[in-house]
Amino acid sequence: MQNAEKKEVPTNPRRRIIWIGLGTVTVLAIVAGIWFGTQSIAKPKTKQHGPMPSMADMPAPMNDDSADSTVNGTTLQVDLGPDDLKKAQLTTVHVDMGKTTSTLRVPGIVNPDEYHEVHVTPLVGGIIKQVPVVLGDHVRRGQTLAVIFSSELATAESEYLAMLAEFEADHKKLERTQNLVKLGAASRQEEEEVTADHAAHDAHVRAALEKLRLLGASDHQIAALKQAEQIDANLSVPAPINGIVLTRTANLGLVTNMSQELFTVADLSTVWVMASINEKDFSKVHVGTTATVTTQAYPRRVWNGPVVYIQPQIDPSSRTAQARIEVANPGESLRLDMYLDVAFTAESGKGLTVPEAAVQAIGEKQYVFLPVKDSDGSFAVRQVRLGPASNGYYPILDGLKLNDEVVKEGSFILKAEAIRQHPEL
Repeated sequence: MQNAEKKEVPTNPRRRIIWIGLGTVTVLAIVAGIWFGTQSIAKPKTKQHGPMPSMADMPAPMNDDSADSTVNGTTLQVDLGPDDLKKAQLTTVHVDMGKTTSTLRVPGIVNPDEYHEVHVTPLVGGIIKQVPVVLGDHVRRGQTLAVIFSSELATAESEYLAMLAEFEADHKKLERTQNLVKLGAASRQEEEEVTADHAAHDAHVRAALEKLRLLGASDHQIAALKQAEQIDANLSVPAPINGIVLTRTANLGLVTNMSQELFTVADLSTVWVMASINEKDFSKVHVGTTATVTTQAYPRRVWNGPVVYIQPQIDPSSRTAQARIEVANPGESLRLDMYLDVAFTAESGKGLTVPEAAVQAIGEKQYVFLPVKDSDGSFAVRQVRLGPASNGYYPILDGLKLNDEVVKEGSFILKAEAIRQHPEL
């Protein structure tokens, strides 16, 4: 069997070198790509910054108040269509300078005018026989409050009658003696002795008369006392002033004495309102300051009166002092011990003011609406900070400047639209 011989073909050396070089370059390229990739991940690009903004260009930090009237830095607006704008009939005013006031509100309580409150006590001891008045009765000065049977009064009346009888007898004796002296039948010494006795008895009568008056006997009762049968032991206790009976301890059969209080009568046509002033507010209230008094019992009524007295001492527990305000009380609407709201208002100079009608409350904050220039029917919503209202105006503490134009009449319509268009308010 004939074997075929395999013939080897020699390889070209130059071609082998070329292939080796290409492989080496490829490997190097792959390694370099991997290296540059890892370097770009490990070292991020440096961010190129623009020019640093100035402090004036930087937006001011927004507090809670300003955030309510802006959204994403944009001032809120209320837009009305032409028809709605015509129906609203809005009017505007400009922020102006006016007198600003400060108001201090404190609690108060009604007390009787102590200068027109009388505690009635009897002038004699005895037994109460009549009490024609009851609690709450209005009485006139001199009206009988009670009738007391008094043995002391009866004794005083008897003494008065005895002294009066002796005086009358001495008076007749003096007249006779004077006639005898004229006739020469009596001496001057006798006349002088009778005159002295007459003067002494006159003094005794006057003393007995004054005692009756001190015990409360009226002039009519004394004038009617001529004989022993006319002695009247009943003494009337009169009302000392016009007023109302606040207390009554007098009852039929009660044995009373001069130290026992039977009635309290007070004139409530004027009352004292006692207001509690905190220590830190003493500089805001002084004698002569006018106070405005209101009460929940009569929402539409207002009482005014001056401060007439401020306690020189304070309560160490509450750190307050009582200011006394005299208030006229026609119809006695203000009842004793009624709780009141007392407001003291004082002018604090001039400042920016805005009408009450221009301010609308949304939640717990207050807003005004400013017409947007060159944009009919658009109004900026501006939150403001105000002081207490006085005489129809609010003092402006923050949010507006002089001559700012704000909506006055019809601002409540813009409030409704602001709530509808911006629920976030």
